[in-house]
Amino acid sequence: MERGIDVDNEAGVVVIGDGNSVVSGTAPAVRSAYREQVRRIAPPELVGREEELAELAEFCRTGTGYRWWRADAWAGKTALMAWFALAPPEGVRIVPFFVTARLGAQNDVAAYADVVLEQLAELAGEGLPALLTAATREAHLLRLYASAAEACAARGERLVLLVDGLDEDRGVTTGPDTHSIAALLPYGAPDLPVVVSGRLHPPLPADVPGDHPLRDPSIVRLLASSPKARAIRAEAERELKHFLTGGGLPYELLGLLTAAGGGLTADDLAELTDEVPYRVRDVLRTGPGRTFALRGDAYLLAHEELVVQAREMLGGRELGRWRGALRDWAEHWRERGWPQGSPAYLLHGWFPMLRAAGDPDAMAACALDAVRHDRLLAATGGDGAALGEITAAGEALLERGDRPGLVVTLLELALRRAALRDRNGRMPAELPVAWAELGEADRGLALARGLEPVRRIPALCGIARFLHAEGDAEGARVLLAEAETSARAVHDVVERPSALGAVGDAWLAVGEADGAEGIVRELGEVLGSRLLLDLVAFRCRAGEFRSALDTLDAQGPLGKTRTEDEGRAIVCAALAGAGREAEALDLARSAHGAGHALALVRIAAGVREGADALVAEGLDALPAEGWAHRSGLVAGLIEALVVAGAGERAEALLPGRKLPLVRGLVRTGAFDRAEALIDRIDSFTDRDDARTTLIEARARAGAVEGLGSSLAELTVPSSRSRAVRAVIGALVRAGRVEETEALVAQEAPESVHSRTCLARALAAAGHRERSVALLGRVEEASRAPRREEVVRVLAVVAEALALTGHRERARALTGGLRAATDEEPEVLAVVRALLATGRLEEARLQVRGAPARQLDHLSDLLARALGDPEASGPPGRSAAEWGEDRPIDEGVTYHRLPAPEGGVGVVETERRAASALALHAEGRSEEAARELTRAVAAVRGALRYTAASLPAIVRAQKALGRTEETAELLREATLHVKHLDGSRERSFLVEALVADGQHEEAVALVWKQRYVAEDLVVGQLDLVGILARAGRHELAEDLLARLSRRGVARARAYADLALAHPDPARTRELTALALHIGPWYEALPAVLRYEPGALPLVLAEAERLHRALEV
Repeated sequence: MERGIDVDNEAGVVVIGDGNSVVSGTAPAVRSAYREQVRRIAPPELVGREEELAELAEFCRTGTGYRWWRADAWAGKTALMAWFALAPPEGVRIVPFFVTARLGAQNDVAAYADVVLEQLAELAGEGLPALLTAATREAHLLRLYASAAEACAARGERLVLLVDGLDEDRGVTTGPDTHSIAALLPYGAPDLPVVVSGRLHPPLPADVPGDHPLRDPSIVRLLASSPKARAIRAEAERELKHFLTGGGLPYELLGLLTAAGGGLTADDLAELTDEVPYRVRDVLRTGPGRTFALRGDAYLLAHEELVVQAREMLGGRELGRWRGALRDWAEHWRERGWPQGSPAYLLHGWFPMLRAAGDPDAMAACALDAVRHDRLLAATGGDGAALGEITAAGEALLERGDRPGLVVTLLELALRRAALRDRNGRMPAELPVAWAELGEADRGLALARGLEPVRRIPALCGIARFLHAEGDAEGARVLLAEAETSARAVHDVVERPSALGAVGDAWLAVGEADGAEGIVRELGEVLGSRLLLDLVAFRCRAGEFRSALDTLDAQGPLGKTRTEDEGRAIVCAALAGAGREAEALDLARSAHGAGHALALVRIAAGVREGADALVAEGLDALPAEGWAHRSGLVAGLIEALVVAGAGERAEALLPGRKLPLVRGLVRTGAFDRAEALIDRIDSFTDRDDARTTLIEARARAGAVEGLGSSLAELTVPSSRSRAVRAVIGALVRAGRVEETEALVAQEAPESVHSRTCLARALAAAGHRERSVALLGRVEEASRAPRREEVVRVLAVVAEALALTGHRERARALTGGLRAATDEEPEVLAVVRALLATGRLEEARLQVRGAPARQLDHLSDLLARALGDPEASGPPGRSAAEWGEDRPIDEGVTYHRLPAPEGGVGVVETERRAASALALHAEGRSEEAARELTRAVAAVRGALRYTAASLPAIVRAQKALGRTEETAELLREATLHVKHLDGSRERSFLVEALVADGQHEEAVALVWKQRYVAEDLVVGQLDLVGILARAGRHELAEDLLARLSRRGVARARAYADLALAHPDPARTRELTALALHIGPWYEALPAVLRYEPGALPLVLAEAERLHRALEV
């Protein structure tokens, strides 16, 4: 349910919960609708509370910390707090929140955050904030607590936070990752007094810190019961009893509203009771009027205690009967196909009621209703609510523990979750931004938050940029904080830098240099260099030259070794452009070598006189050697020379570097010369980059003739994407809409990027109707899943089926299966599936077509499947080309490692280890020792590039009792693995440690290592499976518990743990947990092994995927 905020367009006036106005010339004028809710809660008059009101006023004017008013039910706590919130003492600003269990949308931390943050932002003069997420709520609250208090203090006022009904908070019970309202209340801020109220002896939620003031008994103030409140209670209870005993329609209405938890409209109740809406309204508003209240169009019981009493009086059986009526009502609308006009309660209130009633099976049935989810999508614009239902249903089922059908139901929920996410499969990040630009920011945000992180993050960044351009700086900051949280949670070594870089760029775009600087530090020396230079340029544009230099110096090795010269050159050019040429020259001449040259040439590019002399001085400063390999510096130097008018010198400097020449020519407007030079560029990627740079420049200049045809020469996707965006924008701005639409129609039919660009351009040019229609079509088309994802999932499913005894069915799925891209996860999945289903020749063909970077691993995989050591290495290359076995000195002593042996494949090394074990088992110790010595020498020779065979060697060494040799080998391997790329190598070392019995040491290794985030996470999760297979199930579960923040990455680890666990009940629970956390196919090996009833579901989904590839 939305919690509204009414916007008053009288500029500069903000009215919040206390009813007082705050004048602010720049903040948007906002009037909180929450005041109206407080007004409805407050009594018409407050009798006999003068002493309490005086004490509250004194505390708010002069007190610090907390004051906790406690009393029994019906003592008048809420009436006192509401009255005081509406009439505070002079100079006091109250931000109130009333926790109410009668409306599920007002009794958890999300409701508290929405209501309180809006009021705090208004007081702070920052305008209405954007929507929040759990990831940003706490930080946003903490910042605005302080900001609003400071803003009030600056006006000579005090801010007070008031929370009534703290014991009614239900949010903390909804899941292990949720928080209580109490835990988010501020403390340690003397300028922000807090007033709370609640029952006499409430237990504090477990997430409230031990040093929180709420745990201090001295803050408690007991509230005597009010005679007026007692009279109201008696009157309300008499009315309640009248409804209960009177029968007929009043009783029916009471039963339905109590069972529903409120939220039913008169039309809903009329349909449920077969009455007319007028009679329903008449009953609910007659009599003393103490029983029911109206919130918008929906009715609810008027007091928390009435809710409790009504439930007690009706009893469990009667409540069950009325819930059954609601269930039948929901079933009726389900059978109708959830048409337009379906009751809002059944879309938004039905599932919370089932959760409150503790009915996991009904929750699951609701969460599996795909047609209802489609109606939810139409109502909200996104799939967030549906995904939330799936998560909550899974949590409820898991909390109930092992039951028949647990795994099957969790699999159904996981498949439903996948279907929802798949329908956003090809949605570009620009699409949510486009909706925001059309004025539908809520729809854009709903779409953005339904995307996977790689597209969600740039989408949020794009919407943040738009909000900032529209004047909503606070909304932009909130969204960027959310995007940054998501980016830091990305563990893929390729996607993580890109995600963080997008956030850093956006921080700069909204003028937040500190945010970008934090991203630079996170990215590190190599990956953060580009953003660092952008940050330096940003500070220079702001005139903060000293700060720009400090930014460089603060980076340590990053600023010194990689980008110092380029960064200082940026500062020099900016100083000169600001008329501080002398300072610029001093700074340039303080540099050495190539840095000196680049700085002077950059200055020359911007001065009117003396450019030639500066260019000459700069080129003279170039050292004889040692600078040409610094690509960034070289490109900057050549480009600056061209801009400075020294094009011939630039071309002669490094004749092979033509891309920076083109960029320089484009900057000077010499488009024709740049065009002629592009065809002389040998590298196709550089050629596309250069052509795109020229296209973008011509588009900005409005030179649209021939722009569309120039796209045909671009082949690199990233370059083409940039160029398409530029061409579309330029043509639409020039009024050539039909030409643009024809151009877009020629693009690949599956491309949604160009059509989204066109929609944005149309919107910017004022063609709103055309833009809306086009965006609707793009959104529909983009919901089709990506082919490469379908291929990968189908391959994983086929492999799992084959390995669990369903090979023929699996084989039918892999006929004609080929990877749609050369991405390693997809190629690897396809090769494994082909091997598992006996399609060896198809697997060989797939491996032959794989990129070079994947050949070693895929070849070893193929060799294992074929049982052929000679197959190790890329197909088509002989073993001789990879090196033959060299003779081993058989006289080497066992307590010393044999000399390294190079050129022996992983498969052959593992074969030797297996042979040693077999010989040892047969009692042929000397032969076993010799074979193992050869294996150890081979693994030592391979350690410089892989530790794949290390676990097998260690297991053999343990069996043969070669303890000292094992310890020495592991020490050597640890040193080598530190320098190897990829989490897989570290996992081999961890597995070897476990094989040696060093379980705790293995855990310690993955926790203390500081690899890039992806490697650290994968290493930790791999260890879970390794420990489980070693029989250390409790240690594995403990490690997984410590990895609770790793999200979906834990799914495979839970499945591995399930496969190795000896307890059948715990196995099913772990399998269900794996399904709940991550992609359904990650858990398939455990699902198919332990839950035969899941097979039909798996086969049906596999057939659906197979058919999707045939389309």
